[in-house]
Amino acid sequence: MRSDRKSILCGWKWAICVAGLISLTALVVTGCGSRFRKLPESEVDTEMKLVAERIATNILVSQRDGRFEPLGDEATLAMRSALTPEKQKEAYETIKGMFGDFQSMKYVETWVPTDGSLLVIYRFKGRFSESKARPEIRVVMDGEGKLAGFWIKPWRARVQ
Repeated sequence: MRSDRKSILCGWKWAICVAGLISLTALVVTGCGSRFRKLPESEVDTEMKLVAERIATNILVSQRDGRFEPLGDEATLAMRSALTPEKQKEAYETIKGMFGDFQSMKYVETWVPTDGSLLVIYRFKGRFSESKARPEIRVVMDGEGKLAGFWIKPWRARVQ
């Protein structure tokens, strides 16, 4: 009888230990380990927000109109290399297939990484001709005010 109690107690201790580890991991992943923080509007650089919006709008309007041009000095060298006219055309065809043609975008919020890097993430909701969905248009600007990232993806409440 005693050995049965010992094995039951040992099993419970093991289960509690595992549950504790899972809880700790979940806490780190969802809360304490957050890689981004939302900026209050009072801390958002209005001028840079407008620059980000202008760059994204220009890219999407050009693509909508069938012009797939190399990025200029408004983008980092890495972005110019990654978002070639050919890649832009491929990406826009995918976007058009999912949402229709680009119509407009509206600013929603700004986030920054918590790792101290100088990147700033401007999030917009896009409006497209064939969809009621309002996907995220994410524009990432670097510390020099250059385009460092550009995505169109389903909207999620938190930056991921």
